[in-house]
Amino acid sequence: MTLTKTTILLLLILFYKSYALAQTTASFPLRLSDNNRYLVDSKNKPFLVKEFSAWGLIQALSEKDEAAFLDSLKLKGFNTVMTSVLSNAPTQMGGNPPYWQGISPLTVKWDFSTPDELYFEHVDRFFKLAEQKGFFVMALPVYLGYRTDPSQGWWDEIKSKTNDTLKMHQYGKFVGKRYKRTKNIMWVAGGDNNADGELFAYENNLIRGVKSEDPEHLWSGHFDMNLGVIWSTDHPVLGTMMDIDGEYVWTESILMEKGPQYKAELAQYNKGKMIMQLDLSYEHDNPHYADNENPQWIRRKMYEGFLTGCKGTSFSSGEIGNYSLSFKNWKPLMSTQGMKQVASCFKLYESRAWEKLVPDQTHDVILSGRGTFGELDYICAAKASDNSSYIMYIPKGNRTIYLNIKKMSGKPMNMHWFNPRTGEALRIGVAETRDKFGITPPSEEDWVIVFDDNDLKLPTPGSVMN
Repeated sequence: MTLTKTTILLLLILFYKSYALAQTTASFPLRLSDNNRYLVDSKNKPFLVKEFSAWGLIQALSEKDEAAFLDSLKLKGFNTVMTSVLSNAPTQMGGNPPYWQGISPLTVKWDFSTPDELYFEHVDRFFKLAEQKGFFVMALPVYLGYRTDPSQGWWDEIKSKTNDTLKMHQYGKFVGKRYKRTKNIMWVAGGDNNADGELFAYENNLIRGVKSEDPEHLWSGHFDMNLGVIWSTDHPVLGTMMDIDGEYVWTESILMEKGPQYKAELAQYNKGKMIMQLDLSYEHDNPHYADNENPQWIRRKMYEGFLTGCKGTSFSSGEIGNYSLSFKNWKPLMSTQGMKQVASCFKLYESRAWEKLVPDQTHDVILSGRGTFGELDYICAAKASDNSSYIMYIPKGNRTIYLNIKKMSGKPMNMHWFNPRTGEALRIGVAETRDKFGITPPSEEDWVIVFDDNDLKLPTPGSVMN
């Protein structure tokens, strides 16, 4: 039988729509689980944060296009967006911020005590739209931006003569009061900036203003890794206010001896808070580091993150000269190579009890062939706390790995290879409870291997049935 191009296209559309429908819409609000490791909704259902970085979404698009944008993201498996209530980076974040459709967020230029009702009615509608479509919103009250670039963010305008720290507190109270009953949001401090020096009083008053009216919503922070604040809780002052420990690393090399990323994540996981990846990869963005250009590099960090304890991840798609963050021509960017590979990653972990995965930091199961800890060949692995599954990401397949199946669960384990490049799963068979069992990946590329308790008869990895 020969399939026409039209038939293939229809099959692909049905495939993605079935994936979107398979995702149960969360019952907001979200809260931290009892063990503080992941988010759950109001029905106690675990919520895996699959975040798309869309900083200027509120400013860049019409409300019709905002709806279409969220629909497209949902088809690819995303359930969260990170965006700025107030943005001010026209060259980076799309549209003509700080305006939306010509409406300024402030009635007096740079005076944060003068919020414009028309602008915030639009923000109201966006939050409601996102909730209706099942999206969690990680919202920055104001994007500060890089401290060395006056064209980005509000860090310099905030310090203008028409504004002061008291006015920032008033703005914080305004935002907190207005959105304290909005069920599908959390707050994010900073925005590529530590808010240190003379800027600290402005940001601190803003946050305290929000919290005075809205003490319930969760907080994380997106700070300046160039100044050593990789994790939200690394901030020397604001870190104590962070409920979720977000990791912001735009190039892995900046971690130096703390890296690669999986090494930093394991260290932070061991501190006990929920950890997640923020702004993990910007496909084809400038500068063109491997973190943005190398598909294997991008997927490695995401697959490893879910095995090192991260209960949320992040992505932003792009092509050379066209990036989702700029919103100039976003529709083609919903079908990039990166988007397809990210969707495969989501489906794999959602097909297993991801919330139960505990990083394997022992040498009990993987006896040899694991690689060197601190190098890119190292195999990250995690075991479900109920022994239902054991998952390994193998970044380089040119080796044989020996495992102790007895230590894995003490029971026979059903095995599948999962190809992170295509999203396809291949059943291998059943591994009996031996104390030494060898596996060799099908090729020298990266692979995932999934071991499942054979008695549970779990579905094929990637079939989106947790």
